[in-house]
Amino acid sequence: MFNVFGNPSAENSSLSSFTSDLDSTPSPMDETSKIRSLIDNYENKSFIDHPTVDSGQRVEQLKNSIRKTLERSFSCDSAMRDSDSETNDNELKVSDIVKKFETYRQTMPKYCKPKVHKDTLFFCCLIIEKVKDVAQIKFKYPANVDVPENLESLCFPESDISPLEAMSTAQSYSLLITNDKGERMFGYCRRVLPEGSSHCLPLAYCILSKYRAPRFYKKILAELESRHGMKNKIRDDLIKQFYNQKFPKPGDSIKINLTNIEPKTGKTDDLEFFEDFFGLNGALQTRIMSGDDGTLLNETDMRKRCTMPSYIRRSKEKTELILTLHPDTRYEDCDLKKLHQLPADVLLKIFSSLLLERKVILISSSIGKLSSCVDSLQSLLYPFTWHHTFIPILPQQLWDIVESPTPVICGVLSNQVVEDHQIENGIVVSLDAGTVIKEEGDENKILSGSMQKVWRRSIALANKAASSVDYVHSVYLSDAYLQVFIMCFKDYKRYFVNGTFQKEDFIKNAKTKGIRRFLNMFTETYMFLAFLDTVVQNPENLIDFDKKIEMYGSEESSVILDKLLEWGGKSKA
Repeated sequence: MFNVFGNPSAENSSLSSFTSDLDSTPSPMDETSKIRSLIDNYENKSFIDHPTVDSGQRVEQLKNSIRKTLERSFSCDSAMRDSDSETNDNELKVSDIVKKFETYRQTMPKYCKPKVHKDTLFFCCLIIEKVKDVAQIKFKYPANVDVPENLESLCFPESDISPLEAMSTAQSYSLLITNDKGERMFGYCRRVLPEGSSHCLPLAYCILSKYRAPRFYKKILAELESRHGMKNKIRDDLIKQFYNQKFPKPGDSIKINLTNIEPKTGKTDDLEFFEDFFGLNGALQTRIMSGDDGTLLNETDMRKRCTMPSYIRRSKEKTELILTLHPDTRYEDCDLKKLHQLPADVLLKIFSSLLLERKVILISSSIGKLSSCVDSLQSLLYPFTWHHTFIPILPQQLWDIVESPTPVICGVLSNQVVEDHQIENGIVVSLDAGTVIKEEGDENKILSGSMQKVWRRSIALANKAASSVDYVHSVYLSDAYLQVFIMCFKDYKRYFVNGTFQKEDFIKNAKTKGIRRFLNMFTETYMFLAFLDTVVQNPENLIDFDKKIEMYGSEESSVILDKLLEWGGKSKA
């Protein structure tokens, strides 16, 4: 606002003109009015007489001129009052005014700049430490970010009952934070593991993001944690590079310049190792399972699914870290293998309880295992979504949530929760023991016999087909649950008339009596109602589901799967 710069040739005349204005200005009764009049007078002359020239020296001269003139003006007033003490007060006022003027000149351009809300890779990155049982934020980027309340406690949820786990198996875990508007933010944590040690420090890196991609963010945290201890400036630069990236689309990559980052090696392999290990320059040797009536996976599909598209590329000019979001978003969601270490009967009870939106509480002494298994429960429900309370790791101070009358999915680090709280309308499972601690008793009757048969067949096929490749195994496991939904909902589009779902006709035309019984219950859930809204308002979100219906929905595909299972059993024998 204040254009105090002129061209150098007019500098002295401008200052003398401004000084004469001060001397000739009538003295108002109010000192504040007098100062405002002086500045306005100067502004008008400056804008009319002189163009803008950037000169720091001219600003200093102007400040000195203002100070001298105002001191002379206030000295006259103080002489009339004949008060030495008031003169000193006026001198202080003059000094304050000049300082405020300079502060305003420096800060005003910053506030005039429009705020740009750009899309970043994550909301913030934190380093949280636990000292003497108190968790606190040690570092955050951006520095001015507002961190959700009590986030530190969620990052270190262990208590006296379940002490801090230091083993390396507790290194990585996830969080979910929901604000008062119902908006979800995902948290990804990784504790610092000193090189050569098997025990973690009570120190964790945490990334908060609006995107759900645990595997992708786990790679980022691994790179940060592996370089823990580097200089603050280098650390800040690395985090800033990650932060300023946009979240990639499936199959796309982000590139991070590591040229000046030490140490040179992190958790990601060099491009040379990547190429040698996977044989990108030659044929990918893969065992493809084929039946008489078709191929379950072709070589191109297998190549896309099995490669790990993350590596470090080195050249003479620079070193780059390349991180790629997997083309199949289900790969990024979670790993289902840990959850499926449970017996099949226990898994089926958990799945049935989820479908009727009951409480599902998993218990384990390992925070890493617990977080992974609880997080994977959401993947079992695709194309449906859990809209109720979801807490991967529930701190002891929040255990009362398990008694709430509303649906909840959560993980707890101690069996003590069952003894201290009354848990109704749900199932409680011990991951460590592989047993059901508490149940309603009707879980085996929720899914029809034909639905259970499809699920068991698909689980068996997944275990036989891809036990050596983690990602492919997880995809097959998720498809086992998906095929149950396809069996019930493959014709769902036919029952939308002018945007309205004909529920009675849909249920009446179900294939079996058992499926009709299930649909009578399931169509009353909130997740099903939300699914109907998605069909009408955002059908593009169901494209993958529709493709799976084409793949698995026919009678022929069912025959092929049966033959593959039979073939797998014979080859194993």
